[in-house]
Amino acid sequence: MDTPKEIRERFLTSSENEYKKFSDRTVVPKEHRVIGIRMPVIKQFAKDIAKSEWRSYLNETDDEYHEDLLLRGFIVAYAKMNDDERFHLMREFIPKMDNWAVCDSFCMALKVTKKNADAFWEFALSCLNAKEEFRVRSAVVIMLAHFIDKEHINDIIGHMDSVKHDMYYVKMAVAWCIADCFIKFPKETMEYLKNNTLDKWTFNKALSKITDSFRVSSEDKEEIRKMRRN
Repeated sequence: MDTPKEIRERFLTSSENEYKKFSDRTVVPKEHRVIGIRMPVIKQFAKDIAKSEWRSYLNETDDEYHEDLLLRGFIVAYAKMNDDERFHLMREFIPKMDNWAVCDSFCMALKVTKKNADAFWEFALSCLNAKEEFRVRSAVVIMLAHFIDKEHINDIIGHMDSVKHDMYYVKMAVAWCIADCFIKFPKETMEYLKNNTLDKWTFNKALSKITDSFRVSSEDKEEIRKMRRN
């Protein structure tokens, strides 16, 4: 397995300047510099490392760059381990997040939630009312990515209503989650939209995301637009 230093050198020599500029514009705010490596490349590195001495890699890397954080997240998501170890690594990793791209990419990659859904649901709940912006966003994105189903829809809607956090990326995630709930469970979500305690900004953003979706009927979009708060 390549060392973190060797992988860093391969990243630096493979940097795409235009993609770096795109990432610099869209991945904000951030504390880590961007190299400019596309996501499929990072995922492939993570999959290869996850099959080898991945614990050594995680212990040795210094997470200097944005891509280092992405790589760490994918390794934690992909590597074989028990739930206790994964949750431990998740608790260590989430505070390192400094932008939506690292947060969302990691949460979306957690396909292992299917193996022990109850434990991951409880983990998400434990983060939902935290003070840290990306810890709360992680909880919301885990829910929307892996738990919008018949069993959890009413709970998710209820929990979105309980999230009272003023940070932008939390409010955006809540709006995104509600929109996805509507797409998959329009009846239940419509009832919620008619009776909720969301702040005006988050509520209107959720409506906008619903009406932007090609999976929502014209009739539903017309009704949703009428609900906008002025």
